[in-house]
Amino acid sequence: MPNHRYINFLAKLAVDNAHPGGHGLTEAIIERLKIREKSSILDVGCGTGATTVFLAEKLKADVTGIDLHPGMIKRAKARAALSFSAPKIIQASAEKLPFESACFDCLFSESVTAFTNVSLSVPEYFRVLKLGGLLAAIEMTIEKELDADDKGLIESVYGVSDVRTEPEWLSIWKNAGFVDMNSFHADEMKTRSEDVLPTYNLTSIIDEEAIDVWLEHMQMMQKFKDVLTYRIFTMSRPCE
Repeated sequence: MPNHRYINFLAKLAVDNAHPGGHGLTEAIIERLKIREKSSILDVGCGTGATTVFLAEKLKADVTGIDLHPGMIKRAKARAALSFSAPKIIQASAEKLPFESACFDCLFSESVTAFTNVSLSVPEYFRVLKLGGLLAAIEMTIEKELDADDKGLIESVYGVSDVRTEPEWLSIWKNAGFVDMNSFHADEMKTRSEDVLPTYNLTSIIDEEAIDVWLEHMQMMQKFKDVLTYRIFTMSRPCE
């Protein structure tokens, strides 16, 4: 059975911009990709809807956010209802997107794909993008191969089936059919420092399990500080 403790922890604290790099990195990606205004955009794993609403308001875009977690969906819908842009929020799985093929100009996946079955989710990303459509993904990445024990520890804490190196991620994107692939370290993306950290709703009820998950996360950050990081991947679906 999948371990959803870390995802449940993020939902319990109503964490905005929980992905590495936070809102500042989202803005940097938008600027780098030069996404056109009024594009059709899918935000996969939208969480509390922070990026979904931002994309809709900044770009006057037709944005749809999806998430599988009911708590996240509830908060994302509440946020969207307060926005003049009125993005659509749908409870759905990245592994089976409820959309017709070739219907989005751009897809965002901010620290989401690693928590899915990539053999299902990544082909779905490819399918729903229009020809020439863009994909931007922020993904948990290890800087070097780890032994089985260390890999298993990280996978257990975060509830992922695998932790991957940059070449392994690039192979996944390539095998799905994507082209024009680029990979960036966080320090290669200009961000506003005040926007890097996620926003926590500290009025949430913090129980013992949440504290345990937080401590485990901090231990992972310390133990693997030179190994466990993240990459920003950008790519496109071929035009033909």
